[in-house]
Amino acid sequence: MSLQEEIVEVRGAKIQLYKGGKGSPLLYLHSFMGESGELPFLELLGRQFMLYAPVQPGFSRSEGLERIDKIEDMVFLYVDLIEALGLEQVLLVGSSMGGWIAAELAVHHPRLISKLVLIDALGLDLTKTPIADIFLPAPGELRHLLFHDHSSEVAVGLLPDTLSEEATVSLYQSRRAAARIGWNPYLCDPKLEQRLYRVTIPTLIVWGAEDRVVQTQHGEAYQRGVAGSRLVTVKEAGHLPALEKPADTARLTTDFLKD
Repeated sequence: MSLQEEIVEVRGAKIQLYKGGKGSPLLYLHSFMGESGELPFLELLGRQFMLYAPVQPGFSRSEGLERIDKIEDMVFLYVDLIEALGLEQVLLVGSSMGGWIAAELAVHHPRLISKLVLIDALGLDLTKTPIADIFLPAPGELRHLLFHDHSSEVAVGLLPDTLSEEATVSLYQSRRAAARIGWNPYLCDPKLEQRLYRVTIPTLIVWGAEDRVVQTQHGEAYQRGVAGSRLVTVKEAGHLPALEKPADTARLTTDFLKD
């Protein structure tokens, strides 16, 4: 299953979108690394669902970063994107920063979402288990932080010790875009945890067992906050199980969404 790339205009901003598959519409929101395109995880989802995987403003070729100052701006962007795509309701899956945005969408616009999957989601303000610094580490250090097996082909391919000029620009763009919503307060919404009671849709929380960016306590807090939700872990995976263990993560996700 191959994904098709297209440009969708959302209130005057051109948003890069990967689309493909068949079945119920599924919206995937990527992490602060900006993963998109022909990824095994997305291809597996596209075998079961009609997949929509937008690239967030400031990443790759998507426009509109100048309009983004806080998390609420991202929520409005995706509400507008869902409308622009002509969808009434979606299955929603978000990883890392995308998981944070997905949680905020579910809090503020639950009627747009039929089921929710949060994968190692940022967004909660837990003082005893702070989120690790993702902005300052060098590429090799960041790779060690993100992946359980930091010597794997996918880890080294994403973040080699020495980046090409193109990869250096891409990492800078990713960090700049993430900082628009996650610099201060740092990668969280201090009010999100107390508002999770508003999420009443079926919710699965997926966590890499070896996540060193946002520890499992954050997943447990999401589970406590979202009534009826379930927390599952992916063995031998760090912060990005959708990249590190795509088959396992896709199986957990699709089994839940198809149930």
